[in-house]
Amino acid sequence: MNFLDRFRYSYDNLKELNLSKVENTNKTNFNNPILKSLLSTSVKVTPEIFPKIDQSIKNVFSKLELNNNFNFFITANHTQSQASCAMMPESNSAEIIITSKLIELLNGEELQYVIGHEVSHHYYQHNLYPTPNQAKGKTELLNLLHLSRASEISADRAGFLGSGNVENSLKAMLKIASGLGDEHLTFNFSSTLDQLRELKEIKGDQNQLYSTHPSFLNRMQALVWFSMSNEYHEYFETNKKGIYDLKTIDQKINDSIKKVIGEELDISTKEIFSSALMWGALKIFIADRKFTKKEQGLFEKNFGEKSTISMLSLLKISNPQSIEGRIKSALDEASNLLLQDRERLFKEIEKLISVAEGSEDQIKNSLKVIKETLKV
Repeated sequence: MNFLDRFRYSYDNLKELNLSKVENTNKTNFNNPILKSLLSTSVKVTPEIFPKIDQSIKNVFSKLELNNNFNFFITANHTQSQASCAMMPESNSAEIIITSKLIELLNGEELQYVIGHEVSHHYYQHNLYPTPNQAKGKTELLNLLHLSRASEISADRAGFLGSGNVENSLKAMLKIASGLGDEHLTFNFSSTLDQLRELKEIKGDQNQLYSTHPSFLNRMQALVWFSMSNEYHEYFETNKKGIYDLKTIDQKINDSIKKVIGEELDISTKEIFSSALMWGALKIFIADRKFTKKEQGLFEKNFGEKSTISMLSLLKISNPQSIEGRIKSALDEASNLLLQDRERLFKEIEKLISVAEGSEDQIKNSLKVIKETLKV
């Protein structure tokens, strides 16, 4: 296992969303249209043509302890400072495309951050993640965007480790964000943090909720925090002590991003959680097709008088199949929540076993169905 696995951002995890990678059975490398296009329109990096760029590439693979199975290309673009990793679904190889503008903007050490970042997208197989445009509903869309932003935090860490210097990594981020080079910039990270504080004070930018990347301000802060982790200093034997453990840092990063993108994701999660908890509780209570006075009292205590009256009215006018359909719909929606929320939801429902008055076998069977639906 490479150390990149050790330092992967914990929210960069498909299991959190109950998803799996889009696996491919055919991994041959024939008829790659991306490679064909690049070979005909861009310039491939070789030590003979681009010796300095080639050396930066070699430095990154040495620092990351990975084999270089990539093709690197420089493409003419004097307006956009970009790099990307292109990988065919049926291939194990990948192409890294870097714009000429980015090469002109960064020095060799800063370029190493970008190279490490893009290489790690391939290493972590981020290209096999479901994309936000494949989402089947708003909850899944917001969670896939959350996952996409998390993948960028993992890649930023790899970029830093590939550059070997946090300041060079931060400079690269600032240059890419501003589009300006050394002639115009004086690097001052504390001033950049002031801008992040200002953004949070005005309640963030809700448009960022629908962005696949975190704000560059969040990303810079996240990288500094990572460089202060106990695990980083211990693994690389820097002879320095970290300030936080990695678990704490990951939570701090997640909280910081939330303050920028707004609370819509949290609000949506709470609504889905509350609905699923109410309908899940009902499924436990009516496992024996009865809703006793005691159970009604417990239901009212947990969900309020208004919800209880509405539920009693619904039970009177609806057939069992209709009620089961409502229960299934609420639990299906909750199955799109993050794993930690689904596990918390199941534990809350599980607590009701001791107070429900139906037969033990019927209650356990209902709980089993809930567990399978939530996929916990």
